[in-house]
Amino acid sequence: MVKMMSYNDGFFDSDSDTNYKTVIYGAGMYARWAIPYIKNISYICDKRADELGELNGIEVIKPEQLVSISGNLRIVICVRSEKVRNEIKDELLGMPIDAFIYDYMDNVSFDQYQEKVLVSHENKREIQHVHLICEDKGWILSKFAVRMKEELQNQGYKCSVGNAVDPLADINHHVIYASCVPTNGSYNETFMITHIDTYNKVEFLKHQLKKAKMGICMSKETMEKLSAYGVPREKLCYINPAQDGIIKPKKYVLGITSKMHDDHRKNENVLIELCKDLDFDYFAFKIMGSGWDDIVRTLRNRGFSVDYFSEFHYEEYIKLMPLLDYYLYWGFDEGSMGYLDALRAGVGTIVTPQGFHLDVKDGITYACRTLSDFKNVLLELQNKRKKVIESVEAWTWENYVKKHLEVWNYLLGNEEDIYKNQHMYEDGVFSILKYNI
Repeated sequence: MVKMMSYNDGFFDSDSDTNYKTVIYGAGMYARWAIPYIKNISYICDKRADELGELNGIEVIKPEQLVSISGNLRIVICVRSEKVRNEIKDELLGMPIDAFIYDYMDNVSFDQYQEKVLVSHENKREIQHVHLICEDKGWILSKFAVRMKEELQNQGYKCSVGNAVDPLADINHHVIYASCVPTNGSYNETFMITHIDTYNKVEFLKHQLKKAKMGICMSKETMEKLSAYGVPREKLCYINPAQDGIIKPKKYVLGITSKMHDDHRKNENVLIELCKDLDFDYFAFKIMGSGWDDIVRTLRNRGFSVDYFSEFHYEEYIKLMPLLDYYLYWGFDEGSMGYLDALRAGVGTIVTPQGFHLDVKDGITYACRTLSDFKNVLLELQNKRKKVIESVEAWTWENYVKKHLEVWNYLLGNEEDIYKNQHMYEDGVFSILKYNI
């Protein structure tokens, strides 16, 4: 049985009823508005299910899949077009399902919640000119203004920087919140929030946000703390800061301090085999000892940085050892004296567990017996370093500005394209949309 419901049927009174599986029909702008207000959503239903996959972490299914869902359904139609909504209703009425149907657009039971819409979209305005207000002449905050201006211009927007708002700009963004004293809502003012460490600053923010459109925090934690302190949550979002992307990653410096022997007792060729699977962006070598010329040449040809000291000089040796991240030794001949010096220098060790190596308590950082052991350890280090670098790979000034543009477009009612990045990050406009009123 399929039944059309109305306001008198009390949708929100039964919102926590687990006897029903709630389905949002539609995955467009109005569905995204509705999601924060509705509890226990089981599925999103949309003809574009194959393309979308999920929305806000909720599985998107095709309309024809509704018949395979067991139990009773509550279907909320969240589609703008009245014609399309009527077509959907006719479709649902013809399905062999048990469902209560609610029309999000026509049902006044939703209107009481729509009164809490996060922002007003009455004055839709296209962004062409962004004005940044920044009085700081120092390093960090002025850098934000400079980088934002560069990226806004790169993305085709007019951008200016000054000490006061520009009435002609579409957006006035204060890089320093303390200098922001909003006076006119038509200026579309937002501001960056930093260093909130006193009660007076919190109260000042509350005053500012009576007229400003949005306070943009640097982190989710700050946003949540300010909300807990009474700053209006609907006037807060967060955008993580950016890194310049120009600093070269630190390489692991691996050290070897032994000479080659004719009988290859030190298993020197292990180094060639190890490096076949390593990325030269993550490792550099310092080698002291005679006989490594051919191996050094091979490593350099493969792109590795190698500092080679073909002769042993004690003064250079004692300077070299503290520069290492790890000391390497793969021989099985009682042990390496360099191992002891590495430990004295506070350097990690990747060595064979043998002889006096074993007698030093906690001396071996990574114990390796085979080529595979050494390779696995170095690949583990490589992947660890790579993971650290990639953790901020997307924290670019380009994305920082894009997130601001999404927030600004949302504030000005230009929402058509702001949802395409919803699976990539949680800050920016999505810290507004995911706010569960």
